Amino acid sequence: MNTKEKIKKARIQLQLKNPFFSYLSLFLKFQKVEKGKMLCDSMGVDLEGNVFYVDEFVESLSDEELIGVIAHEIGHLVFLTELREGGRDRTGWNLATDIAINSLLNRNNFKLPKGVLIPSYNDEIEIGKIKIKECSKKIAEEIFEELPKVKENETSYMFGDGDEEGKEISKKFDEHLKGKDLTPKEKKDLQKAWSDRTQEAITTARMKGDLPIGVERLIGKLHKETINWKGLLNRFITQQIPYDYSYARCSKKSISVGAYMPHILKEKIDISIMVDLSGSVGGEELADFLSEIIGIARAYQDKIDMRIFSHDTECYDNGLIINGNIEKIKQMKLKGGGGTSFTEPIKYLEENRVNPKCLIWLTDGYGDKVEKQKYPILWVLSKGGSDELIKSSGEVIKLKN
Repeated sequence: MNTKEKIKKARIQLQLKNPFFSYLSLFLKFQKVEKGKMLCDSMGVDLEGNVFYVDEFVESLSDEELIGVIAHEIGHLVFLTELREGGRDRTGWNLATDIAINSLLNRNNFKLPKGVLIPSYNDEIEIGKIKIKECSKKIAEEIFEELPKVKENETSYMFGDGDEEGKEISKKFDEHLKGKDLTPKEKKDLQKAWSDRTQEAITTARMKGDLPIGVERLIGKLHKETINWKGLLNRFITQQIPYDYSYARCSKKSISVGAYMPHILKEKIDISIMVDLSGSVGGEELADFLSEIIGIARAYQDKIDMRIFSHDTECYDNGLIINGNIEKIKQMKLKGGGGTSFTEPIKYLEENRVNPKCLIWLTDGYGDKVEKQKYPILWVLSKGGSDELIKSSGEVIKLKN
């Protein structure tokens, strides 16, 4: 079996092992490079999903180890480690990201090559005589802060345990590639693409009851301070879209992969959008709301149909938006302007048998208290709004500049 066939086999086995990593593996493009072209002569991935490998390295791995290494490369894309490096020492950042990713893989029973940075059975690892504890609960930034600082003119860290003085970390199984120079827009687009794919992979794995241990918590922790409200809006919508695999039809990626990969089924869903047009919502908030409705329509035109409502103390049906018809949204004349009621719009949906997959409600939060509904609600709160009356009935995100 040559290396291409070995990689194909590993990707197919990954489908059986873990739906989360399997889904993301469909976006990888493997490319062979000659020995001597990579510093480690091993494997590495760039932001575009290009995975470069050296034949000799792949040949040296068992099937299980190769699956683990591929999952490791996917980990760099899931956690966008290249974009998060910032001005940190690159050697230390590489160690921190490897420890974080390998901790996750270790908890999920992936096998990695011997001698690499994997925390011990008690979730600890020793670097330069400093013990880093609870590695699986930490993101790379937290691990990096605990690493011993490299002195000037030093290029490597030391690790060891017990009485051992320590030895240089030389056993690396992947190379952290910077890839080609990207414009800020290209980086932003790739960041969004991998964030979207990761959320789709989470949804797929959750539906199959096989979400990797710790992955959702780590992603949530990573984005707690840095993700903006648009990212949360994206996550909420993609969580509602069912995904599955079908072997009755092959994926378009089968040609580039060189193996029969399953087609991804994505069911189109109906969502409802409620726009608060009470007197407390001003022109600036309305402009923000309409802008985000257009953004949702543009981003998900092939995945969702939207029914748009507006309300004050009454609810008004403004019609169905199919296939992201942005012009129809722009031409809508939304009604409202009186007081505020949240219970009346809920009642209107029930009476008119509107049962959305989810409801996105754009408001300033000032109204009456809402009980939890049978469908999930995402409250998109305008700047200066209050979540006091609505937070118990759904998830709340705030519009920010």
